[in-house]
Amino acid sequence: MFGRITVALAICCVMSCYATVANAVTRHSGASCHATQVPVSIPAVGRARIYGELCVPEGAGGRARTVQLLVHGGTYDHNYFDWPQDPGRYSYVDKALKAGYPTFNVDRLGDGESSRPPGVSDTFENGAEAMHQVIAKLRDGGVGGRPFSRVVWVGHSMGSLTAWFEAHKYHDVDAFVLTGALHNVNLTFATKLANLLGPAIVDDKFRGKILDPGYLTSLPGTRGDTFYYRPGVDQAVIDEDERLKQTISVPELAQITAVELPPLVTLTRSITVPTLLVMGDHDGAFCGPPVGHDCTPASILAAEKPYYRPEARLRVVVARNSGHDLQLHRSAPEADAAITQWLDGLS
Repeated sequence: MFGRITVALAICCVMSCYATVANAVTRHSGASCHATQVPVSIPAVGRARIYGELCVPEGAGGRARTVQLLVHGGTYDHNYFDWPQDPGRYSYVDKALKAGYPTFNVDRLGDGESSRPPGVSDTFENGAEAMHQVIAKLRDGGVGGRPFSRVVWVGHSMGSLTAWFEAHKYHDVDAFVLTGALHNVNLTFATKLANLLGPAIVDDKFRGKILDPGYLTSLPGTRGDTFYYRPGVDQAVIDEDERLKQTISVPELAQITAVELPPLVTLTRSITVPTLLVMGDHDGAFCGPPVGHDCTPASILAAEKPYYRPEARLRVVVARNSGHDLQLHRSAPEADAAITQWLDGLS
């Protein structure tokens, strides 16, 4: 599987143990890509590791000092931002590298190649603490021996919600690109999500690998009608998504509604750096009846502005013909280009 750690890397769990990811090198021929396990220490968890793939474009200019930290959503891993199918269309890593930006594409705590703590400990707070330590290491050269002066958090769905928690406590990110996350969850989607999840311990993919009932995954054949806008996606992508699916913890699922606080006390009021919201125009998690947004840039901006400080200089991009997983729809290149244009315009 793409991104699997070599045996040597799995044995050596220190920052200096650094291995080349052959598939990433093949996919991103104009960049230097490596995998690493970043050691973190979380009070409620103990010692853990965050898996990530650092890619730096060859001959990069001024943008090479800015790294994009890519943080996927629930039931996904790093493959979401570096999709193995048709990377020229679906891989965000590919677009960022071609624009001259390094990327550090991670597996969140509890997912993929990162440490999987007891499900009860896999909370947004602990995930944010882990990412805070990753950010510190990105800045001081602890990831690949290359220090970065600016860190841009690019999150999707629960990866965006993790950013809310991280920003609320640490204020160590220079800009946020938050995709697939607004301050209301459509009741229809919430019901659908609850019905499509089951214990990972009884799923064929994870049977014998996950023994903790605190982790859930999607039931077979349910992802297409939940995370996608069917007219805007290829069935082959949905099929690959079913194969690559990951987990979500019970505490994370419970915390989704807890973050829906009134505007003046919401976590995002702590964000004081430029922030871009990117949504699909048919994102069933937040758009449409009975209580979702009319997902246009103007309506989203009007609804979300009260949840952010003026310093966030909030901007909104809406991807056409796209559902919740906007990176995996055919219109992904347009959304990715809009993100790059926004990042290029930051002072």
